[in-house]
Amino acid sequence: MSRQLVFKIGNVAGFSPDEAGGAFVSRLLIDPDGVGSSSLVVNHFTLRPGRTTGERGHHPPPYDEVYIVLRGQGRLQLGEPPEIHALEPDTVVFIPGGTAHAVENTGATNLELLTIMPGPLREGVNPVYDGRRKAWGRGFKLITGGDGPT
Repeated sequence: MSRQLVFKIGNVAGFSPDEAGGAFVSRLLIDPDGVGSSSLVVNHFTLRPGRTTGERGHHPPPYDEVYIVLRGQGRLQLGEPPEIHALEPDTVVFIPGGTAHAVENTGATNLELLTIMPGPLREGVNPVYDGRRKAWGRGFKLITGGDGPT
């Protein structure tokens, strides 16, 4: 099976579950399907202005998560009870597995993050990842230059 090792973020198909109502777009960049990673899942996440990721969710241990803010402004609810943290470019967030979290875009432009988790993800760890695999039969999908690996 060929692997896609070099590509542009804009060439990766975005996924938004129906229940999100267009609040965000998730582009899966690194996973077993696309690059053959056996230990990382990296995602480019875009949250639209004035929108939220919804109720605070969590990923079970050992699925820690890292956010790196690329663009925009937002607010993170982290923990129980929630602590509120400002999000802006160059902010790094570590979310231990099992920790409740949610993001709100408080700015007038898209809030863009890279998210990093250990992989591969098993079913039930991340509902957006599960929804994408159910809809597409895989996680990684290019929109230009072909579909990537089959």
